[in-house]
Amino acid sequence: MQRSSATLVAPRPVPVPAGRPAVGVPAGVRNAVVVVLALAVVLAAVLLGARSPAPWHASAFSFVLALVVLVAESRSVTRRTCGADVLPVSWGFLVALVALGPLSLALAVRAVPALVRDVRRGRGPRALVAGIATSVVGVLVCHIVIGALVGADTASGTTLRSPEQWPAVLAGGAAGLAAQGLVGLLSRRVLTRPPRRPLRTGSASGALLSLAVIASAPVLAVSAEGGPWLLLLVCVPLGVLLVSAVLARRHERRAAVDDLTGLPNREALLTATARALRGVGGGARGGPGLLVVDLDHFKDVNDTLGHPVGDALLREVAERLVALAPSDAVVARLGGDEFGLLVVAAADAEALAAAVVEEMSRPLRVGDLQVLLPASVGVALAPEHGTNAPSLLKSADVALYQAKEVRGRYRTYAGRHDVNSVERLRLLGDLGRAVDRGELYVRYQPQIDPRTGVVVGAEALVRWQHPELGAVAPDRFIPLAEQSGLVADVTAVVLDQALADVARWRAAGFGPTVSVNLSARLLTDHDLLALVAGALHRHGVDASALVLEVTETGIVSDPERAGAVVRRLRALGCGVAVDDYGTGQCSLTYLTDLDVDELKIDRSFVTGMTVDRARGVIVRSTILMARELGLRVVAEGVADAPTQQVLADLGCHVAQGEHVGDPMSADDVLRMLRRRVPRPIGAVVTARSPLALES
Repeated sequence: MQRSSATLVAPRPVPVPAGRPAVGVPAGVRNAVVVVLALAVVLAAVLLGARSPAPWHASAFSFVLALVVLVAESRSVTRRTCGADVLPVSWGFLVALVALGPLSLALAVRAVPALVRDVRRGRGPRALVAGIATSVVGVLVCHIVIGALVGADTASGTTLRSPEQWPAVLAGGAAGLAAQGLVGLLSRRVLTRPPRRPLRTGSASGALLSLAVIASAPVLAVSAEGGPWLLLLVCVPLGVLLVSAVLARRHERRAAVDDLTGLPNREALLTATARALRGVGGGARGGPGLLVVDLDHFKDVNDTLGHPVGDALLREVAERLVALAPSDAVVARLGGDEFGLLVVAAADAEALAAAVVEEMSRPLRVGDLQVLLPASVGVALAPEHGTNAPSLLKSADVALYQAKEVRGRYRTYAGRHDVNSVERLRLLGDLGRAVDRGELYVRYQPQIDPRTGVVVGAEALVRWQHPELGAVAPDRFIPLAEQSGLVADVTAVVLDQALADVARWRAAGFGPTVSVNLSARLLTDHDLLALVAGALHRHGVDASALVLEVTETGIVSDPERAGAVVRRLRALGCGVAVDDYGTGQCSLTYLTDLDVDELKIDRSFVTGMTVDRARGVIVRSTILMARELGLRVVAEGVADAPTQQVLADLGCHVAQGEHVGDPMSADDVLRMLRRRVPRPIGAVVTARSPLALES
């Protein structure tokens, strides 16, 4: 049976697989570790600088360079393209440090922050080795090239004497950067993941930035020999340049990063997708794959446990997806409880989708609670399902909608479902706006006493007049409202309009009841009681005038919760009816436990009951049973006068259907109330059914 809400599991430890950040480690502890490591590096820099044979101002300058590199590397000031580090903006300072200071100092300030960053991200042993190798090799190659070209001692650092040695520093910086990139590529392909075709990043701007940053290194290195004043003159503008670069990068990152999870946002994912699609033509093969992940019933978590818990769950989901995705993938938060994953090769997309579904079937840990929050995934593959970022994302959204019809699984986009799915997605987007724009309205199907013909109530039926599509059938938009979480908003609109009309009818001297349908999802909503009570209070209507209808499906899916909700509604003074009785799995046990007021016999049994003996027997036995249980009986689908006659003879309390009246406006109901006067049942129909005589 499909659960209608997120499931709380009894608290127990959740094992954290290798490669996933441990959940629950206080941020203060992690930050303290980082501070201790940073202080250790600073102390090492002071000691190494004191032992250096270079002039004191050069040693001091090396110390300043080490601090700049340490801070920049610790803050992860990097330019990222599709998830891959291209260039640290501190590289120019690092190259100058290699040229001036001890090799051990340069290695420390480059490797330690990278190691700390990887540990904080929960990287596995292989990823840690890859990160250290990438950091160390670049510095070593830079140091060796500068030493070889200058001809200085490579043990204690290279001392530059004149501007003629600038080319050596430039060559060392370029060689170190190239070696770092090469080792990073190899480590990602060999140590962490199977070989994959790299994304086409188009890094022309990255190459220009690399040249600019490397060009600053010779200026810094040669200026160290000019004395403290020259160092000051050089350091101040370069420091301002670095701070400007850091602030610009931070602003750019904030514009492209989700504040809650730290992942790229929707715009960043679209940009990365567009970059990945460059060169993938309409007939090309092997393009990227795009996944859209949606957490099933996440709204129930927010409503039940609160938004802080929901935010914590979203952060843990983000960590799981990052740990699960390939190292060259892009993991983004699209908004709400939706995430996107861009993978290099479309062939890997479906395997990753299956892995995400399996991973999210495991409980999420939040404090002492464990929450089951399964995910549905939609998959779109390039170029078959889209040759640009918006179309590929749209295809993934369509596939996600198909996956959510069964929940807890993934679907790959299928073009044959596109027309229907896109239309439903459009309706889903328009439905939220329809609530605010007043496009939803209520029509009423009158209910009468079958013996007298007097109007005793009306069932409120929601309708939608779309500004472009016209009238949208309820069976098209009600399921969308239930799946999307908008059903509470739709119900609020119906309650407000229905109770406002009841207040008018009662002010005119009539006292009919009004029935409003409740979705099965609302039976798990803790705000339902406040929603009903608030509407009654706003319109000054007594609770006895309102009958709330719950379906058999809603009762059977969670009898305990349904029983609690029904008791609270009846304590408020409202009547409660079981709708569509006979079409589901509702048993006498549920009826007695729920202590409802009314039983509505489904139209599939009532319509044709005078000519179909089996249906007639079912209706008669249901009425007799309900009356013995003290329940009021409502028969739906009364299509003709003989059916009304039989129902009256069987003791049915209320009848509704096309014979009584089609759905009408509130004014039409008021006119019907005014003209309908009590009259004998014989005035309605003179013939009697043989079935009625048997009773």
